[in-house]
Amino acid sequence: MASSIPSTEFASSSSKLPWMYDVLFNFTGDEICNKFVSNLDSGLSSVGFTTFLHHHNAVKPMHIEQPIMDLCRVAIVVFTKTYSQSAWCLHELQKIIEWHKTYCRHVLPVYYEISPSDIRLQKGDFGKDFEATARQTFSRQQLKHGMSRWGQALTKQQISLDGMRAITGAMLS
Repeated sequence: MASSIPSTEFASSSSKLPWMYDVLFNFTGDEICNKFVSNLDSGLSSVGFTTFLHHHNAVKPMHIEQPIMDLCRVAIVVFTKTYSQSAWCLHELQKIIEWHKTYCRHVLPVYYEISPSDIRLQKGDFGKDFEATARQTFSRQQLKHGMSRWGQALTKQQISLDGMRAITGAMLS
């Protein structure tokens, strides 16, 4: 399916790798999938975007296969109140941020019923769940380093304004 995004808008993001999908979704939970992500996926698909709807139950836990990520132009990360309860999502966010830095691909955060500051600062219930998930995931020796890596990924997630303009422009036209 042809993409609605003009290739010049993503020239810098397409310089090193070809793509098969316009959008990769990263999220956790069936409820958020049914309430929000599936609607966003349908909306993007209806205007010509090819999407890879990636859910932690779809493939092996802790692992988005790198070739799938490399075949996408944009990652949409849907942050929710339960996002930090998923070690899988936190690992994948870390990979997505590395992918963004390496290949200059766009990462678009969506904050669904949660404040961006709760995510960035790992505070409130999100912060408590973040710490509990890290303690369940990492050994005592790895805990500080693991929490630091995940925390940096949560802190560094930023809206890519060019990517947002391209997506919203295509959806509005």
